[in-house]
Amino acid sequence: MSSLLSFVQTQLFSNATNISQNISKPQQRQFIPTKDLQENDHTIIDMLNSDGHENVAFCICDPSLPDNPIIFSSDGFCALTGYQHEDIEGRNCRFLQGPGTNKDDVDRIRKAIKEEESTCVNLVNYKKDGTEFVNEFFLSPLRLKGGRETGYFIGVQCPVAKLGPGQMPSNIGWVYSNGGHA
Repeated sequence: MSSLLSFVQTQLFSNATNISQNISKPQQRQFIPTKDLQENDHTIIDMLNSDGHENVAFCICDPSLPDNPIIFSSDGFCALTGYQHEDIEGRNCRFLQGPGTNKDDVDRIRKAIKEEESTCVNLVNYKKDGTEFVNEFFLSPLRLKGGRETGYFIGVQCPVAKLGPGQMPSNIGWVYSNGGHA
């Protein structure tokens, strides 16, 4: 009987410890779509909202609003850029551009948005304090059920060491966006 009691006490203590750790752990900010997205795009959002993805830098833009503003910024996006959520949301992503941002890269992003296609661009962006960073930027439409109409755009920002090709070893997202995962 005492071994059973010991086992139960151990389990209760272990569960209480896990509960207290979860309570003290800050909850990551999550994007909850208000539009009915197709299943695979819901899966992307669910993955980014799940534990272990707190540091992923991403934002969601709404193309149905004037100037396609950011409507959600992740905690990872704020950590990367130095901006607070209230500094970001309601603005177009172009505020990250600066004198070192290549116009051709910006044009590729604009074209992808206009044509509602995915793209990947390696470009220079700027943090709130003016510091340059090289950004491997992934942009993709999130489609509404039925698969034709774009409900949102998701932009994922991955800081990388340098401009140009050769990012694959340090950036697993690059592998998937360029077909190297097969």
